[in-house]
Amino acid sequence: MKNVKKILALLLCLAMTAGALSGCVSSYVNKETTPAATQAPTQPPATAPAGETLPPETEAPIAGMTLNVWYAVSGTSGELFTKMSEQFGSEYGVTMKLTYTGGSGDTATKVAAAQLENKNMPDVALMYAGPLYTGGKDNYDIDNLIKNGSGFDINDIFEGMMDYCVYMGEGYCALPYGISTQVLYYNKDMLKAAGADMTNPPKTWSEFKAVLEKVKASAGENKAFDTTDQAWLFKSMLMQNGCEIIENKEGNIVPIFNDEQAVEVADYWYSLVTDGLMPAGEHNNAENTFLSGNLAFLAASSNRISRWVGTTSFELGAIEMPYFTQPSLALGGNVLVIFNRDPEILRAAWKYVCYLTSVEKNTEFALGTGYLPIHKSALEQENVKKAIQENELYNVAFKQLSYTWAYTHFEQMGTMDTEIKSMLNKLEKGRGTSQELLTKAVEAVQKEINADK
Repeated sequence: MKNVKKILALLLCLAMTAGALSGCVSSYVNKETTPAATQAPTQPPATAPAGETLPPETEAPIAGMTLNVWYAVSGTSGELFTKMSEQFGSEYGVTMKLTYTGGSGDTATKVAAAQLENKNMPDVALMYAGPLYTGGKDNYDIDNLIKNGSGFDINDIFEGMMDYCVYMGEGYCALPYGISTQVLYYNKDMLKAAGADMTNPPKTWSEFKAVLEKVKASAGENKAFDTTDQAWLFKSMLMQNGCEIIENKEGNIVPIFNDEQAVEVADYWYSLVTDGLMPAGEHNNAENTFLSGNLAFLAASSNRISRWVGTTSFELGAIEMPYFTQPSLALGGNVLVIFNRDPEILRAAWKYVCYLTSVEKNTEFALGTGYLPIHKSALEQENVKKAIQENELYNVAFKQLSYTWAYTHFEQMGTMDTEIKSMLNKLEKGRGTSQELLTKAVEAVQKEINADK
């Protein structure tokens, strides 16, 4: 029953966010992770628990094999993913059985159900929160393969993106692929009408609020700012202000997002509502409101770049996310996981995920979808340089890579986001003080953690 409870909590969180993010949501912080631009270079996590399968002979032929792949991306992202997967199959003589399993929530539901029934599992999946279903089941085959030098150059991957593929700090159990951050998009027409000069955009949340006041004076109340995923943004804001959200004490998760720094963030959030700059409890409608031209600023996933550029009725712009004491943004998105531990299938699956995460293929996917390239060396490629130079939205998204970070996945992550969203909803509607509501949320998460021990 405990495992079912954890899965249901996660699925509830996913169901609440899938429509807004289309597969781009956050994971959870490890106390050992250094935030922002001061983050230390990635080092392999502690050795994975005993009991893994041995690394396969990765150079042996794989022609004639079949790979069953589930994926949780649609639209342009889904089309590119299937195209590249089919290219792999053609090049290596592998039959690819590709199944779109719905968005984040639907795919997580199907994977969880298959694991509970112990049947009908895919060999590989592209999904959100993958480490819960691999590392959470003591499957660290990817960690073994990386450490045995089997074709994946970890040193060329952005540090935070590899951290996003860790479960409880114990080892790599996924590979990054469709990774995103939140970007602060804006309606240039509304800002021009408000007399706000965006050639020198606001750096801090205090400076940003001054710009929002100009929008309010021009366009009216509750048309200045909103976000499609309040929990994702709020957690980034916490880290910007020195609150690390949780502590990982030798495998014991302790939520700590109710300290003085957290209260400061919550008070600022509440002031956006009380000052008529952000509507209360309207985050599910934020994207539609923005695209209809009735909202000046929107914090949303970078994967919207490919969807929105050239399609809006107004001139679209973007700036880097404001901060409190330091720039800091949580990563989100989908990862590649390998479920089948049969050595023969594992060999083919590993070659497949290495193919997809190669510099050439992943960069092509990133530029075609608005997700971010996972390789540092990609930034030196001419096509990336051109995209950054010609598209200011891409330029903003790539700039933010220098201060992104990832949370460590843990079992109660669904409860965490659900409680944060509930807390913010109550806060926005004046149903308690910042300190009261933050403390209640922390206590609820801790209660869930204690119940699952």
